Amino acid sequence: MTEGLADPGNQPTPELASLYRRWSEGGAGLLMSGNVMVDRDHLERAGNVVVDEAVDRSGLRAWAEAGRVSGNHFWMQISHPGRQCPKAVNPHPVSASDVQLKLGGQFGRPRALSEAEIADVIEAFALAATLARKSGFSGVQIHAAHGYLVSQFLSPVTNRRKDQWGGSLENRGRLLRLLVQRVRAQEKRF
Repeated sequence: MTEGLADPGNQPTPELASLYRRWSEGGAGLLMSGNVMVDRDHLERAGNVVVDEAVDRSGLRAWAEAGRVSGNHFWMQISHPGRQCPKAVNPHPVSASDVQLKLGGQFGRPRALSEAEIADVIEAFALAATLARKSGFSGVQIHAAHGYLVSQFLSPVTNRRKDQWGGSLENRGRLLRLLVQRVRAQEKRF
Protein backbone atom coordinates (compact mmCIF):
# COMPACT_ATOMS: atom_id res chain seq x y z
CA MET A 1 0.00 0.00 0.00
CA THR A 2 1.10 3.55 -0.57
CA GLU A 3 -0.89 6.54 0.63
CA GLY A 4 0.76 9.46 -1.16
CA LEU A 5 -0.33 11.80 1.65
CA ALA A 6 3.02 13.33 2.61
CA ASP A 7 3.52 17.05 2.11
CA PRO A 8 5.82 18.34 -0.67
CA GLY A 9 8.79 17.95 1.71
CA ASN A 10 7.90 14.26 2.27
CA GLN A 11 6.77 14.91 5.83
CA PRO A 12 3.82 13.21 7.58
CA THR A 13 0.63 15.28 7.43
CA PRO A 14 -2.53 15.67 9.52
CA GLU A 15 -4.40 13.94 6.65
CA LEU A 16 -2.19 10.88 7.06
CA ALA A 17 -2.78 10.86 10.82
CA SER A 18 -6.52 11.24 10.26
CA LEU A 19 -6.61 8.25 7.90
CA TYR A 20 -4.83 5.99 10.39
CA ARG A 21 -6.90 7.26 13.31
CA ARG A 22 -10.02 6.24 11.40
CA TRP A 23 -8.59 2.79 10.70
CA SER A 24 -7.51 2.37 14.34
CA GLU A 25 -10.98 3.37 15.53
CA GLY A 26 -12.38 0.76 13.14
CA GLY A 27 -11.13 -2.00 15.44
CA ALA A 28 -7.98 -3.27 13.75
CA GLY A 29 -5.59 -5.19 15.97
CA LEU A 30 -2.61 -4.30 13.80
CA LEU A 31 -2.10 -1.55 11.24
CA MET A 32 0.83 -1.49 8.82
CA SER A 33 1.73 1.78 7.14
CA GLY A 34 2.19 2.05 3.42
CA ASN A 35 5.64 2.59 1.92
CA VAL A 36 7.82 4.83 4.06
CA MET A 37 11.05 5.67 2.28
CA VAL A 38 14.49 5.63 3.86
CA ASP A 39 16.12 7.83 1.16
CA ARG A 40 14.55 11.07 -0.06
CA ASP A 41 16.44 10.87 -3.36
CA HIS A 42 14.73 7.58 -4.17
CA LEU A 43 10.96 7.54 -3.75
CA GLU A 44 8.46 4.96 -4.86
CA ARG A 45 6.20 7.87 -5.78
CA ALA A 46 5.62 11.51 -5.06
CA GLY A 47 3.87 11.91 -1.72
CA ASN A 48 5.87 9.25 0.14
CA VAL A 49 6.85 10.00 3.72
CA VAL A 50 10.64 9.84 4.16
CA VAL A 51 12.05 8.98 7.57
CA ASP A 52 15.58 10.30 7.86
CA GLU A 53 17.36 12.99 9.89
CA ALA A 54 15.17 15.67 8.25
CA VAL A 55 11.84 14.13 9.25
CA ASP A 56 9.43 16.26 11.28
CA ARG A 57 9.51 14.24 14.48
CA SER A 58 6.42 15.88 15.93
CA GLY A 59 4.50 14.95 12.77
CA LEU A 60 5.85 11.42 13.01
CA ARG A 61 4.73 11.18 16.66
CA ALA A 62 1.27 12.52 15.78
CA TRP A 63 0.94 9.90 13.03
CA ALA A 64 2.05 7.09 15.36
CA GLU A 65 -0.32 8.22 18.12
CA ALA A 66 -3.26 8.48 15.72
CA GLY A 67 -2.56 5.01 14.35
CA ARG A 68 -2.59 3.49 17.87
CA VAL A 69 -5.51 5.46 19.31
CA SER A 70 -7.61 2.34 19.96
CA GLY A 71 -4.81 0.36 21.60
CA ASN A 72 -3.77 -1.56 18.50
CA HIS A 73 -0.26 -2.04 17.15
CA PHE A 74 0.89 0.27 14.36
CA TRP A 75 3.99 -0.81 12.43
CA MET A 76 5.88 1.28 9.90
CA GLN A 77 6.80 -0.38 6.61
CA ILE A 78 10.27 0.92 5.67
CA SER A 79 11.37 0.68 2.08
CA HIS A 80 13.70 1.72 -0.73
CA PRO A 81 12.34 1.41 -4.28
CA GLY A 82 15.65 0.82 -6.01
CA ARG A 83 15.00 0.71 -9.75
CA GLN A 84 11.25 1.22 -9.17
CA CYS A 85 11.76 4.94 -8.70
CA PRO A 86 9.81 6.83 -11.42
CA LYS A 87 11.81 9.04 -13.81
CA ALA A 88 9.74 12.01 -12.66
CA VAL A 89 11.11 11.51 -9.13
CA ASN A 90 14.67 10.49 -10.04
CA PRO A 91 15.78 9.65 -13.60
CA HIS A 92 18.91 7.92 -12.24
CA PRO A 93 17.75 5.13 -9.89
CA VAL A 94 19.97 2.59 -8.18
CA SER A 95 19.64 -1.17 -7.88
CA ALA A 96 21.59 -4.36 -7.32
CA SER A 97 22.56 -4.26 -11.03
CA ASP A 98 21.86 -2.14 -14.09
CA VAL A 99 18.77 -4.13 -15.16
CA GLN A 100 16.12 -1.62 -16.23
CA LEU A 101 12.45 -1.95 -15.35
CA LYS A 102 10.64 -1.81 -18.66
CA LEU A 103 7.20 -0.52 -17.86
CA GLY A 104 5.95 2.08 -20.30
CA GLY A 105 9.20 4.07 -20.23
CA GLN A 106 8.39 5.36 -16.74
CA PHE A 107 11.66 4.25 -15.13
CA GLY A 108 15.29 5.15 -15.82
CA ARG A 109 18.09 2.65 -16.25
CA PRO A 110 19.52 1.99 -12.79
CA ARG A 111 23.15 1.80 -11.87
CA ALA A 112 24.49 -0.79 -9.47
CA LEU A 113 25.05 0.41 -5.92
CA SER A 114 28.65 0.53 -4.76
CA GLU A 115 29.78 -1.26 -1.58
CA ALA A 116 29.81 2.08 0.27
CA GLU A 117 26.29 2.89 -0.96
CA ILE A 118 25.04 -0.51 0.21
CA ALA A 119 26.43 0.28 3.67
CA ASP A 120 24.60 3.64 3.52
CA VAL A 121 21.34 1.87 2.64
CA ILE A 122 21.74 -0.43 5.65
CA GLU A 123 22.31 2.57 7.93
CA ALA A 124 19.32 4.39 6.41
CA PHE A 125 17.03 1.46 7.27
CA ALA A 126 18.48 1.33 10.80
CA LEU A 127 17.94 5.06 11.28
CA ALA A 128 14.36 4.86 10.00
CA ALA A 129 13.66 1.98 12.39
CA THR A 130 15.11 3.93 15.31
CA LEU A 131 13.13 7.06 14.52
CA ALA A 132 9.94 5.04 14.06
CA ARG A 133 10.27 3.41 17.47
CA LYS A 134 11.24 6.68 19.18
CA SER A 135 8.13 8.24 17.66
CA GLY A 136 5.77 5.61 19.03
CA PHE A 137 5.37 3.06 16.25
CA SER A 138 5.04 -0.48 17.61
CA GLY A 139 7.68 -1.80 15.24
CA VAL A 140 8.87 -1.82 11.64
CA GLN A 141 8.56 -4.12 8.68
CA ILE A 142 11.43 -4.20 6.20
CA HIS A 143 9.80 -4.20 2.77
CA ALA A 144 11.57 -6.98 0.88
CA ALA A 145 8.98 -7.76 -1.79
CA HIS A 146 7.16 -6.37 -4.82
CA GLY A 147 10.31 -5.68 -6.80
CA TYR A 148 11.72 -2.96 -4.52
CA LEU A 149 15.44 -2.71 -3.70
CA VAL A 150 15.75 -5.62 -1.25
CA SER A 151 13.78 -7.81 -3.65
CA GLN A 152 16.08 -6.67 -6.48
CA PHE A 153 19.05 -8.01 -4.50
CA LEU A 154 17.26 -11.31 -3.80
CA SER A 155 16.30 -11.98 -7.43
CA PRO A 156 18.79 -13.55 -9.87
CA VAL A 157 16.90 -11.69 -12.63
CA THR A 158 17.77 -8.25 -11.28
CA ASN A 159 20.92 -9.13 -9.35
CA ARG A 160 23.75 -9.92 -11.75
CA ARG A 161 26.53 -8.95 -9.39
CA LYS A 162 29.72 -11.00 -9.19
CA ASP A 163 30.74 -9.83 -5.71
CA GLN A 164 29.62 -10.77 -2.18
CA TRP A 165 26.16 -9.31 -2.96
CA GLY A 166 25.36 -11.49 -5.98
CA GLY A 167 25.53 -15.00 -7.42
CA SER A 168 24.52 -17.55 -4.79
CA LEU A 169 21.32 -17.27 -2.79
CA GLU A 170 23.45 -16.72 0.30
CA ASN A 171 25.11 -13.71 -1.35
CA ARG A 172 21.87 -12.34 -2.84
CA GLY A 173 20.24 -12.61 0.60
CA ARG A 174 23.11 -10.82 2.36
CA LEU A 175 21.47 -7.36 2.18
CA LEU A 176 18.23 -8.59 3.76
CA ARG A 177 20.06 -10.49 6.51
CA LEU A 178 22.22 -7.46 7.34
CA LEU A 179 19.19 -5.16 7.34
CA VAL A 180 17.35 -7.43 9.76
CA GLN A 181 20.43 -7.75 12.01
CA ARG A 182 21.03 -3.99 12.04
CA VAL A 183 17.36 -3.16 12.72
CA ARG A 184 17.20 -5.76 15.49
CA ALA A 185 20.35 -4.31 17.04
CA GLN A 186 18.59 -0.94 17.13
CA GLU A 187 15.50 -2.55 18.65
CA LYS A 188 17.52 -3.80 21.62
CA ARG A 189 18.06 -0.16 22.57
CA PHE A 190 14.36 0.20 23.47
